[in-house]
Amino acid sequence: MMKSLPLTAAAFAVAMLGGCATNPMMGAGTPQASAQGYTINGAQSVQSVELGTVLAVHPVIIAGQSSGAGAIGGALAGGAIGHQIGGGTGQKLATIAGALAGLMGGQTLEGAAAKENGLLVTVKLDSGQLLAITQAADVQLTIGERVQVLMDRTGKARALPLG
Repeated sequence: MMKSLPLTAAAFAVAMLGGCATNPMMGAGTPQASAQGYTINGAQSVQSVELGTVLAVHPVIIAGQSSGAGAIGGALAGGAIGHQIGGGTGQKLATIAGALAGLMGGQTLEGAAAKENGLLVTVKLDSGQLLAITQAADVQLTIGERVQVLMDRTGKARALPLG
């Protein structure tokens, strides 16, 4: 019975890691910095709209925020696997080594899952003001394209094609 507890913990940890690749606020597969997606807090809020023209579009990588679930899940899984090795002091050392390796692996996995492709879009507003907006690459914009720039009261902005 004691040997099944570490295996159960390992299975739970692996299941937790699988959840790291999606953003629960935006739905599965929706980028966190989506130009089209909204969180529940962003929905039904007033945004100012200005029109402009795209001057430049550069690909960027947007690093997401780590929740720590990957590190915790990895440590649990690694420790559970390490606990299966040997007995006595050797088992304790294997458990610690497995937990440390799992912690680092889980942290790396979560970091990789949290990254998304983005765009740095430079827009010249009709007012003459220049803006640089970083957003997910879920909306393709081209140089010379007319866009609407939506800005909320906190200063977060997104550029969307007109029409």
